[in-house]
Amino acid sequence: MSFVPDLRRWFSGGKFILVSMVSSAIGYGITTGHKALEVAAPMQAAGGLALCLAMFLAGLNPFRRYSLVMWGWIILLAAGNATVAYTYPYAVEHLTVGTVAAVVVIGYLSVGLRTIWNLRATAYGLQHLCGRLLVLGGVVMLNRPSPGESMGMVCALISAGCVYNTLTVLGQMKKHGLEYQGAALANLIAALPLFVVVFKLQGSGWMSGDLLLAAGPAGLLTLMLPVWFTNAALRRCSRHDVGIMQSFSSPVHALVGLAGAALGWIDSDQRLALFPEWAGIILISVTAFGVSLLKEPATDAVRVGTQPSGA
Repeated sequence: MSFVPDLRRWFSGGKFILVSMVSSAIGYGITTGHKALEVAAPMQAAGGLALCLAMFLAGLNPFRRYSLVMWGWIILLAAGNATVAYTYPYAVEHLTVGTVAAVVVIGYLSVGLRTIWNLRATAYGLQHLCGRLLVLGGVVMLNRPSPGESMGMVCALISAGCVYNTLTVLGQMKKHGLEYQGAALANLIAALPLFVVVFKLQGSGWMSGDLLLAAGPAGLLTLMLPVWFTNAALRRCSRHDVGIMQSFSSPVHALVGLAGAALGWIDSDQRLALFPEWAGIILISVTAFGVSLLKEPATDAVRVGTQPSGA
């Protein structure tokens, strides 16, 4: 069973995913000094409004007529985005940026898993499955939350489900050619329930200038830019390829967390030991990069052993 890399697939879609991950890590790092419940609503609103404006400037009107099927995907994406807007900052608040990103990788690894499982008899499918297991092993090595942080872990796992939902729904919207418009509208809709909840629980005194100064840029970095670049990657790669590339979010977020803590921009403790944390980061990075380069099999792919590369 040989390994046949396809560098064109990484350079066509991977560069967009890398920019998206760095942007998202910086954005969530900005929010660490604020309560998750308070920062979620303005962050989601800022990202949603900016994304809608970007769509208008690009000649893509998000406020158009959609089919019932598209409306179903929009509502599903809005629900997932509203949930992750709260659960991810909450998890970061109680764990670390790198730890939460490690847990969320589980959601990315689940994208397109059925397709890969159906190809398990090919070299490509078997290599892909083995690679996902190795990445999961790196996630376990990196993820070592302190005792008493169970709610942070629960929120991180919920966020993992939400990112799976995001990539899956965006892939469905792409079939209709409306992934940009649908994502922009869904992100804007997602802000509404967040504002209702925060006003209901916190009253009207929770808003502050410092909060808006953090939530505004965070919305651009965690929502607008990642959605734009993820859609660009999905136009060039399959959903499961994008999912495995997103596994780099674990080392990227960990490194951004360390840099932010060293510069005094992030309050939480982001230190990582050589083993197992850095060992896990290296394992995730090397394996995810290798799997993302696997050459996809042809439609008439044969079983392992008769066609080494699965091509």
